[in-house]
Amino acid sequence: MPLNCLVYVSLANPELSDDDLKSMLQKARVFNKEHEITGMLLFREGFFMQAIEGEQDDVEKLFESIAKDPRHRDVLLIYNKPITMRGFPDWTMGFNKLIDADFCKIEGYTDFLNQPSSDFFINRANEAELLLNQFKQRQLF
Repeated sequence: MPLNCLVYVSLANPELSDDDLKSMLQKARVFNKEHEITGMLLFREGFFMQAIEGEQDDVEKLFESIAKDPRHRDVLLIYNKPITMRGFPDWTMGFNKLIDADFCKIEGYTDFLNQPSSDFFINRANEAELLLNQFKQRQLF
């Protein structure tokens, strides 16, 4: 079965707390380990961006479930493409909660996470990939 990488963005519901995020991550890591799924989740001021890697069917089933999760809304698929190797091979789910100070440290800074609207993200898959790559070595918890 071929490997795929799926990236989406969404808006968190305002009630989502740091404890909710930690609980969500713990559960995701257990599930992902059991299903050989890897990836990265970025969170900034109520905005999610996530990359999910694994076998195509597993990734797509997981995304269907994620898209229905009431902890966020306005889920927008950025891309779903075949990959030859994982970008996050050792992470059942890497995580980084971003603050404004993080952005000035990113080489090739982009305003990708400053404008969370559906229209803004259309045809910006390359920027999503660049941002995820910048955070591969900056996992918080």
